[in-house]
Amino acid sequence: MVDQFFSSTLRNTDSRIAPVRHSGRYLLDKNEQSDDLDPVLKKKVLECLMETNWNRYPASDYRDIETRIAQYCGLDAQNIVLSAGSASIITTLLDYFALNKKKIAITQPSYSLFDYHCKTYNIPYTPWLLTPDLNFDLDHLPQLEPGSVLIITSPNNPTGNVIQANQLEQILISHPDSFIILDGVYCEFGEEDMTPLVKKYDNLIVLRSFSKAFPVAGLRLGYLCAAPATASIIRKLILQFSITPFSLIFAREILFSPKFLSQSRQKVRNIIRERVRIKNLIEKEFNESTIRIFPSQGNFLLIRIQDHHIFENLMADLMNSGIKVLNTSGFPLLQNSLRVSIGNRHENEIFLECLRRNIRPFVISNGQLGMSPHMN
Repeated sequence: MVDQFFSSTLRNTDSRIAPVRHSGRYLLDKNEQSDDLDPVLKKKVLECLMETNWNRYPASDYRDIETRIAQYCGLDAQNIVLSAGSASIITTLLDYFALNKKKIAITQPSYSLFDYHCKTYNIPYTPWLLTPDLNFDLDHLPQLEPGSVLIITSPNNPTGNVIQANQLEQILISHPDSFIILDGVYCEFGEEDMTPLVKKYDNLIVLRSFSKAFPVAGLRLGYLCAAPATASIIRKLILQFSITPFSLIFAREILFSPKFLSQSRQKVRNIIRERVRIKNLIEKEFNESTIRIFPSQGNFLLIRIQDHHIFENLMADLMNSGIKVLNTSGFPLLQNSLRVSIGNRHENEIFLECLRRNIRPFVISNGQLGMSPHMN
């Protein structure tokens, strides 16, 4: 029966989110913030939630929240479309453009949902491969015919690289009849925010989220930024009543309070400092011929272990130690690599100790893998 209705690609594709087989004490695999929300704020939300009618659908008018988001982004309310997570916007847009026979190009490697959704829904797309050093290569940009859609993630996940503003503008100017979708959910951790460009270019859509720069991934709140005409059209595609009263109450009561915004910005600064510290420590302790750690403007680091045997041992030790990271070896160009989220100082030290335990006995010595001359 399933053979008649579901494609062989779908039947043979593993679930993108694998079942949990090993509990982890240190959750550094999903780019969430490590420290939970203040219980006082949780209590306030619960008290407000008790006053709502659970037998009714939640309100579908989010203009007040979209106005606050616009202020946060430096845009106008007409530029904003609120949704239940940026992932839901991604799948909605992919489905709509595919059904309407638009040609789609997507940077690779990139956010795994793009490739997974396209495979499972039989949506064809052209990959725009990064360079071997994991940078955007405009010289090899796929041909974008009028009516095409190009999806770029910047800061890119899981690689951490970014597209420069002049590169993005070059694409926008050169392809005025194509939509460029920029997944910018990690932009708070980067050096440059491309979101304001939606005021300048009608063919730009920017996706944003509250799941990375704020400790509220469980709220499932994301939003789209675009020219008013584009935002108005896409709003018609968003499933109504999909944002829970819990999330709406948090957005209205807490999310944009000056104190919470200030605390969230400080947490972002702390994560960036930890990201720099970890990268510098690894580069100081290990030769690049043993470990390569890529520049990142996200809340994570991509690490490549040059020897496959060492990589396999490291991944096994991380799992046995209760440290969850993302094995990115299945992505294009990312063999023997892992993505580790930047956690709190204690979590990061636990990860570094596991890394040292597996790498130090095999550091480069006289051009050969072997014991370090400094090891006993």
